[in-house]
Amino acid sequence: MLSRLFLHEKTVEILLNILEAEERGEKVYPLQISNILNSPYSHISRVIGEFEKNSIIESKLEGRTRILRLTEYGRKVAIMLRELKNELSKDFVSLMKLKKLEEIYEKSKRDFYSLAPIIAEIEILLSSTKDENAIREAMRLKKLLESDVVC
Repeated sequence: MLSRLFLHEKTVEILLNILEAEERGEKVYPLQISNILNSPYSHISRVIGEFEKNSIIESKLEGRTRILRLTEYGRKVAIMLRELKNELSKDFVSLMKLKKLEEIYEKSKRDFYSLAPIIAEIEILLSSTKDENAIREAMRLKKLLESDVVC
């Protein structure tokens, strides 16, 4: 997955877990994150300490429990990381194939013999991707081609 290439997965997941808990109106604490991410508490605590040093999160004690919350800047960073993670989860190979298939379609004679191989490639692509964006784009292009084949 590309996000692992660009971002340290556990660090991002810590921030995203805090963000999601806050969006649900829940309190979040280090042990909870450790359990959710199946990561050692010591590692989570170390990362949280770095976040606090850099004003990404704040913590306060409620009884014996340390409650975490994002700072204004931490929230902005967490939202950007969530958007980046979503972007990096796209199937870029399929999206590029679709772009090429659309270019071929634009230059084609738009008859059955020209369009059938493009539709076949789209079918293969649809069976090989899980990316909703790629599926949506493939279905749009397939409908367009099929309407030309019928005409």
